[in-house]
Amino acid sequence: MSSTSASASAGSSAVVANDRIRALVDSTDATEGTWPADAYEILLLEWAAAVHPQVDEAA
Repeated sequence: MSSTSASASAGSSAVVANDRIRALVDSTDATEGTWPADAYEILLLEWAAAVHPQVDEAA
């Protein structure tokens, strides 16, 4: 894979992960006083791995 297509793929993956984070935040009811920390952490790791290939999603 060329660096250009790798960059495009990483950018696309980052957009998908960002959209999933936004959907989680939007679907969380702040009035309940709970936060889906585990789901949020997983999504952040997915986003970080998409933006920075050296990040291990399994961290």
